[in-house]
Amino acid sequence: MSFGMMFLVLAAFVFAIFAFAGVLSYFLTKALPGKDALVIDTPEEALERKI
Repeated sequence: MSFGMMFLVLAAFVFAIFAFAGVLSYFLTKALPGKDALVIDTPEEALERKI
């Protein structure tokens, strides 16, 4: 394989790894609670939020 072909294969693998990491982090941030989970509600605010 020539240098150009090896570089393209390496670039494709690096792109695939970063793309997979980006998709995984996107779905994990949607599935897991974020900063909103750190807010401590009073019982009244918690009831209003559930409605």
